[in-house]
Amino acid sequence: MVTVGATFVTGSPHPSLRGVVLRYEGFAQKTPGPVVIRELPGTFVPVIIDLDAGWTVADGRRPQSQIRLDSFVAGLTDGPVLVGHGGSARCLQIDLTVLGARRLLGVPMNELANLSVPLEDVLGRTAVQFVQRVGEAPDWPTRFSLIDEAIQSRLAQAPIVEPDIAWSIRQVVDSGGTTPIAHLADELGWSHRKLIARFRDVVGLPPKRVARIARFERLTAMLADGAALDWAGAATECGYFDQAHLAREVRDLAGLTPTELRAAGVNFVQDEAMLPA
Repeated sequence: MVTVGATFVTGSPHPSLRGVVLRYEGFAQKTPGPVVIRELPGTFVPVIIDLDAGWTVADGRRPQSQIRLDSFVAGLTDGPVLVGHGGSARCLQIDLTVLGARRLLGVPMNELANLSVPLEDVLGRTAVQFVQRVGEAPDWPTRFSLIDEAIQSRLAQAPIVEPDIAWSIRQVVDSGGTTPIAHLADELGWSHRKLIARFRDVVGLPPKRVARIARFERLTAMLADGAALDWAGAATECGYFDQAHLAREVRDLAGLTPTELRAAGVNFVQDEAMLPA
């Protein structure tokens, strides 16, 4: 991690939530002044349970879009997001699979794509009460258990995602974005228009953009391993046409050059800098 003065506590979701929840993470940080964290695109949907003074959130391509949020959910993004705090932060992050997010949140995910919205806008007033319960819990394990129970309860009432579209999404994500999109439509007997519409509803973005994010996520996982990296070899392994294609995609999705991306250190928190005055 590159985040200064931060504490991270990892929680394992209950086994019954496999395929719905990827991970839990508690986060706390105290700094002398404001901080902004560069979050990069990934094939998961983060839900932030705020336990401190809230956050600023901006599209990294449009920093002037900054808004103020407490607990929030962020849809899939195809660019960097700048998340800041004023010097004191504490939260619990729930990373949902894209299929799990569609079930749990119960809204068409295109309504959340490239957006961060207050949690209560999606889950209603019960979200406020739940955040209070989590905040009053005595420790991180208790908080993680509360999240388990809440998700299990909501899943019991949530319809499953249509098997055909669930299969196609898994093909894209599990292959690291290397499965040809035309192949998916042919296998399902769907038109490209129908496949795009179903992806937008369940994931939030069209399949080709999800594939781009999946390839980029595979690349950042390789960087996170810390091993020496040959960019040309990485381009081939991650499904890019060549090194130049990799460089263009990294600039577009991360707002950084590949060298800057590697230097920043890759994890769920990728980069930090002082907020503009």
